[in-house]
Amino acid sequence: MLNKRPQPLKPDRIRFINGSFSWIDHRFLRQGFDQGLTRLEKLFYFVLIAVSNQDGVSFYSDERLWEVLDIRHGHELTGARNELAARDLIAFKEGIYQVLGLPAGPPQHRPPDDG
Repeated sequence: MLNKRPQPLKPDRIRFINGSFSWIDHRFLRQGFDQGLTRLEKLFYFVLIAVSNQDGVSFYSDERLWEVLDIRHGHELTGARNELAARDLIAFKEGIYQVLGLPAGPPQHRPPDDG
């Protein structure tokens, strides 16, 4: 049983900030913000985090995002963008993206509508 913090496997390769920096809030996974997102939606979210500035803002074009995400149909990007915005994880307007600070709690999952 480990009682201490794990040590780096390759101490000569520890990451450090060189220029820009981005991070993924641990709550995204630990508090279930990822629950119900598709693989593409998660990847899109992570890419936006990786390419955004310190305010979470980026302006990658749809064409560049299709390339980075290996998307063949534009509606896939639109659907992923709409889902992330609906979950209040990102904002999007006129080609500008902002990765938002996570809300206080993850979205409440509603049971499927039988009607």
